[in-house]
Amino acid sequence: MRAMGEAADQVASTVEAPRDPTAPVQSHTKHLLKVPGATALIIGGVIGTGVFTLPSSLAPYGMLAIVALVIVTLGAISVGLLFAMMARRIPRAGGPYAYPHEVFGDLTGFTAAWSYWLTTAVGNAGIVVSWVFYVNAMFGWDSDNQARNLLVALVGLWVPVAINFIGLDHVRRFQVVTVIVKVIPLIFMATVGIGYAIARWNFPEWNPSGGVPWEVVTTAGALVLFIYLGVEDATSAAGRVENPTKTVPRATIIGTLVCATLYVLSTLAIFGLVPGSELTSTGAPFSLAIQEITGIPWSGQAIAFFAVVSGIGALNGLTLLVAEVPRAAAADGIFPRAFTKLTNRDAPWVGLLTSAILATALVVISGLGNSGLSMFNTLILITGITSALPYFLTAMASMYLLLARGQRPHPAALARDLGVTLVAAIFSIWCIVGSGIQPVIYAAILIAVGYVVYGLDRAKRRRTQMAP
Repeated sequence: MRAMGEAADQVASTVEAPRDPTAPVQSHTKHLLKVPGATALIIGGVIGTGVFTLPSSLAPYGMLAIVALVIVTLGAISVGLLFAMMARRIPRAGGPYAYPHEVFGDLTGFTAAWSYWLTTAVGNAGIVVSWVFYVNAMFGWDSDNQARNLLVALVGLWVPVAINFIGLDHVRRFQVVTVIVKVIPLIFMATVGIGYAIARWNFPEWNPSGGVPWEVVTTAGALVLFIYLGVEDATSAAGRVENPTKTVPRATIIGTLVCATLYVLSTLAIFGLVPGSELTSTGAPFSLAIQEITGIPWSGQAIAFFAVVSGIGALNGLTLLVAEVPRAAAADGIFPRAFTKLTNRDAPWVGLLTSAILATALVVISGLGNSGLSMFNTLILITGITSALPYFLTAMASMYLLLARGQRPHPAALARDLGVTLVAAIFSIWCIVGSGIQPVIYAAILIAVGYVVYGLDRAKRRRTQMAP
């Protein structure tokens, strides 16, 4: 419990003013995260609501989706190792944007920061779409009621904003409960559920879509990446971690492996319990799976409760993270200064409101009607692109440091670190390619808007510097 509380307490790194970017950022708080707390941070950050809907998104791809899940798991581990390696070389907060910024400068740092901010903002929209599915399942509501769906989604987006405005103590207490609750359905399905699935042995075909196997795996893999977002959370909070050069790598690897085990086994269990035709018509596959095990109709509503609590916890944590990333970037001078503004309770209100408004706009556009599952897929594919970009830029920063004169480690360590870097870079490109043309266009538009913001902010700063 204390470790979970420490994990939740990481969400407010207090960056107030521009600082030396090469200096490690260490919090002055007495409650620094150790390996258990940082590992809980990884698990709590990675496991959201997306995993509770993903089996429905993957159902059309049959057992090849499990292959994609295993490949993305290995890719996620490589990304985790990459960030753990970079945390040793550059022990500072900010993770996904800090490392490219440190190595390549402001424009690359802004690109990584903006993309990562989009990942969390658009990810919130994707999580709330999945969350609405389980709210409907919990209360037995008709999922076709668009007005009610939209109202529930707005509650899911804006209640966490209100909690974050109230203060960090409330955020921490709320996160302690949700981190514990969210793993219960996954553990149940990965143990009891997989046993029932193996006993029935009613798994789907390998390739029911009939597509080219590697293309099917690539497409499914792009969907899977969404459930691994957060493997870098411990590096983002390096300023709140005790001895980050050792704690961050260990927590990243352990946390990613725990999540991977739960994901693979629970998804495989649902595939073996629920026919593919039923999975593709629901956004709450865990509810169907538990009904198959127990034969009790209300058991689906019971497990939906856990998914709902998990979702609101993920939304709560991401809501603050989505404000902290631009806040730290603004303190480094690569985001508009407005993002550094705080309320009297230390809430970064500009980032909170801007991120919530963007997520709300995406949810309103989606309508959350019959196309809810389709929109969920589109949103998570966009986040796959916007997360893969800072991952790739971090890999390039690692490559530069490894090959730069005077920076090379021992030959054996160099070979190991280069291998991790190359795998992470190739994995990032693979995720972007597999996302499809439409999500790539959406992501490109959102990133292009960021460059407009960057250009206007640079012009404003220059005018301020030239003023007498």
